[in-house]
Formats: sequence, C-alpha cells, structure tokens
Amino acid sequence: MRKTKINIKSIQTDVLVAGSGGAGFRSAIGAREKGAKVLLVSKGRLARCGATPMAGADLTCHGKGMRAAGFFGEPRDSEEKFFSDIVHQGCFLNDQRLTEIYVKDGPDRLKEMVEWGMRVNTSDERAVDAPGTVMVDAVYRQARRSGVETLEDVVILGLYTRENEVIGALGLDLKAGEFLRIQAKAVILATGGWHKAYSVVTGSRELTGDGVAMALRAGAELTDMEFITFACNVIYWPSSYRGSIFTYVLSLVVGGELKNSDGQLVYDQYDPWMIDYANKTEWNKSFISIISGKEINKGKALSHGGLRYIPGRKSFEEFDQLVQDSYKDWVFHCASFIDLREKMRNGEGIEVGPAAEYFEGGIAVNEDFAASLPGLYAAGECASSVFGANRVSAATMEMLVSGARAGWAAGEYAFSQPSWDIDPKQEDTLLQSILAPLFRESGEKPSVIRKELQRQSQKLMGPVRNESEMAEYLSFLDALKTAVIPHLATTLKDLPYNKEWIEAIDLANMVDTMQACCRASLFRKESRGVHYREDYPNVDNTNWLKEVVIQQANGNWRISTRPVNTYKLSPPSGTIPYMDFTKNMMRSHSDIGGHH
Repeated sequence: MRKTKINIKSIQTDVLVAGSGGAGFRSAIGAREKGAKVLLVSKGRLARCGATPMAGADLTCHGKGMRAAGFFGEPRDSEEKFFSDIVHQGCFLNDQRLTEIYVKDGPDRLKEMVEWGMRVNTSDERAVDAPGTVMVDAVYRQARRSGVETLEDVVILGLYTRENEVIGALGLDLKAGEFLRIQAKAVILATGGWHKAYSVVTGSRELTGDGVAMALRAGAELTDMEFITFACNVIYWPSSYRGSIFTYVLSLVVGGELKNSDGQLVYDQYDPWMIDYANKTEWNKSFISIISGKEINKGKALSHGGLRYIPGRKSFEEFDQLVQDSYKDWVFHCASFIDLREKMRNGEGIEVGPAAEYFEGGIAVNEDFAASLPGLYAAGECASSVFGANRVSAATMEMLVSGARAGWAAGEYAFSQPSWDIDPKQEDTLLQSILAPLFRESGEKPSVIRKELQRQSQKLMGPVRNESEMAEYLSFLDALKTAVIPHLATTLKDLPYNKEWIEAIDLANMVDTMQACCRASLFRKESRGVHYREDYPNVDNTNWLKEVVIQQANGNWRISTRPVNTYKLSPPSGTIPYMDFTKNMMRSHSDIGGHH
C-alpha cells in the first residue's frame, strides 16, 4: 500500500459556518452583527452550490408585512392568519414557537434583502418572487461587506467535541488535499437536505446530509426525520429530462390528468374538490404525490416507474401559447421544449412521478436555533420543526429567518466561551475513519453502492410507506453500515480533488441520515402530512401529537418522543381518516396567498 502524506492546517475563529446557501450566509452575517469573527466554508463554489441557487423562488410573508416592506400585500391579512395557515399546513406538528418566529421575523428579513440589492420580479398577496441566484448573491455581497471570512471547496468532515460541547470541526480543502483543524467557539450547520440519497430529486445532488449526519454522530438530537416532501408530476421519462419540474409547474397552471398503466384516470378515484384545490396550490406536493405513490405501489406504473401526465387544456394551441407567453423562463432550450410539446400534442403525454424535494426534519433546535449540544446551531433545511409534517410556505424565507437567529445566538455564545484545544485522540479516530477508503487496496466502489442506495430509497422510502417495505429498507441500510461502508475502497489514492473518495464520505453520511429517517418512519404509527403509511392510514391526534426524537450514543440508536408545542392552536381530538383530516386542513387554509 502506498503511503499517503497527511497535512493538517490549524485555523481559529469565533464562529464557524458550514454551508454557503442563503441560510449559511445569513447566519454568518448575523454572527458578524454581534461582533464575532466568522469563517464560512463552502463545499463547492461560493454562492453557487447547494439548494439556494437552484430555487425558482419566492419569499413568503403575511400581507401587512408585505406592505410594510413596500410591496403589494393583502390588507385583510395578518400575522395571526399566516401563522394559522402554516400550522394547518403542517398538520399541527409544528413547533409553534418557531412558526411564530418565522411569521414575525419575515417582514424584516424581506426588507433587508431588498436593501442588500435583491431584485424582485413579481409580488402577490403573500410573496415576492426572485431567482435563487439573486437571493444568494444579495446575502453573499452583504457577508463580504460585513467582513465574513470565506473558504470555498472545503468539506466539513466531522465535529470536535469536549464533554458533549462542540468546539470546532475537521475540514478538508478539496483542491489542495489538506486537512483543516478548525477551532471554533460555536459551529452553525447550514448544510441543507440529503437529496442525493434518492434517484429522482428536484434539489441539488450536492446535498448529502453532511450536517445532520455529523450532528447525529456527535450526539445531537434529530426530530421530524420521517417527513419528506416529494414534488409531484416530476418527469421520469424521457430520461434526458428526468428530474425536471417542467411538468410540475405546468400542472399547477393548466391542471391535467394522470393515467396509470391500465389507462385509468387516477384523479377519478378521489374527492374532486381536493384534486382541484391541490392542483392549484402547493398542497399538491403532499396530496398528489401520495395518491401517485399509492397507484405506483399497486403495480400500475408505466415502464419507467411513473404515471402518464396529460395537460388539462381544451385546446392544445391555448396550452402551447400559455407556455410560450408565461413560462418561457422554464424553457431553456427550444429543441427540448419542442420534443416535450410533441409528446403532449399527440396524446402520448409525459411519464411523471414523485421526486424528493424537501426534508422537514433535521437537527432539533430551540428558539435560538441552538441544537441539544452546547456550541452547535443549525439553520435552513437541516434544522427541524418550523413546518411540522408538511411544508407549503417558502423554505427560502425559513433560511433567512433561521439563519439570522442562529447567527445572533452563536455570535453571543462565542463571547462567553474560551477556545479549547482539540483532543488528539478524537482527531486521530476521525481521520482514520475518513482516510480508510484510501488505505484499502481493494473493496466496494462508492459509486456502485450509491446507485443502489438511491434505487432502494426511491422504491421503499417514497411518499407511501408500510412496515414490511421500511423493515426491508432498514435491513438494507444496516447491512450497508456494517458490511459495506467499512470496506469501501477508492481506485485513486491521492488526496487532492479525489471525487471518488468524497463520494465514499458522502455515502456514509447518507446512510446515517436515511437510517434516522427510516427508524422515525417505522416508529410513527399513523399518517400525517407527507408521512403516509398504508398500514396506519389515520391521523391519530390522541397518541401521535408528538415529535419523534432520534439520537445516537456510543453507536446505539435512541428513539423517544416529546410533546409538540401547541400553545396557540390545537387540532381536533381523536383519530381521523387521513383524507378527511387533510381535506379539513385544506379548507382551514386561508384563501389569501393560497395559490402559488
């Protein structure tokens, strides 16, 4: 075996931020606003990796807050109505303290984004629309003006702890192949979701659950891991468009039908009011994805695993003109659009299905977005509890609200803490684990195992679940953890920009994170929001109005529950069939800003 030279560079800072999306930059700005020295590290290019740049996005805010920020806003709207809508959308599993922060802080976050140069395209009763790149550029520029130090192409590999307190992190400079020993008085994780664990996704495949997995291994609590939003009507076939949300966007505007492999109309089996309402709002991500998943689970999928989408316009010419007039920004290549257009014109339709889009769960946080481990904070998609069991309001506003709060709290915390030395034994254990695939001469190839993980996740942990499939999936994950991950090997043994090695590291993070998702899903014996179980098809407000808490201690899993904070709004009591409960939540949703 060839020897690999290890270089470790030491860095000291007050606050370390992992992640360069909107949540990461807003966290860094917040910590600087408290006077802390801040280092932000990005896994890829600054302001161009992760979820935020890909967002075709809006910032949601109640009507009065919209007007205060200088935009059109529904004057009948209020904080109370917006709060109520988010709690109903979340099926009463939100931490209502965090939801209240989201609602109250939104107007200030919107105003400052405009002041920082965010260009707004359009606005409506409860939202302004701006591309994700414009949003992240605004906070990136402000971070630079604020004096935030940055490093790009650096991946965070693990957390340093001292007596269960987080005191820094081990990083890797991908280009140089040099390790970074980062001593920090506080660490903010803003690493996003874990989309790469699925084969069909709408988010960035750079997102591999790094922050959630590191927090879990360090002993932090996770919550709401069973709740995963799947966007509906995402292209499965033709393969060149797999994962495109083109058909999802069109279905929101022009409606349409889904047909199964028998040629049956899927929507005809369900309440027409729910179909109509869902297909005009982002309730479709839960409702339409679940009924699509049920049809697929019955064995009525087409040849590539999806259903056939037929646009719902009387005249194809009218539909065609609508796309060209109103949705030309979604048509990036004329030739590609012509190909899709012809498939819809001749009645063939497009094969579509659910795709992983957003993860409601993550690191458990309090009102300061502090984790259960002192010194650790989380912001954005890798933090949990704001949206409960279902997200309809904008995650882009979440990233700004949680980022600001996490940054302020971490900046203040850092001033009360000394800078602790890193335990050499802890660092050596972490390095040995990270370097192991390089040291093995032969073993499993990360890319092969990653593809199988994605296939099994899509098949067994989609929007519709049952105990036997999840038990099969958990056995698969446990086998990966014990018999495959310890035997991964890379072909190349160099440290600088070794993509195969990074894939091995990412794979270990995805397995840990999906184990937490599956265990929480098995534990919650009811259906609620985006968590639908065929074997438990009721919402049980008597026994399951609580969060599932996942934790690891010395490699052992701990699963417990904690009551949901319902200090403002409480759900109906008892056990209610899922479809009836969901319809009630839809009807309880205000008509203000409900159609996105």
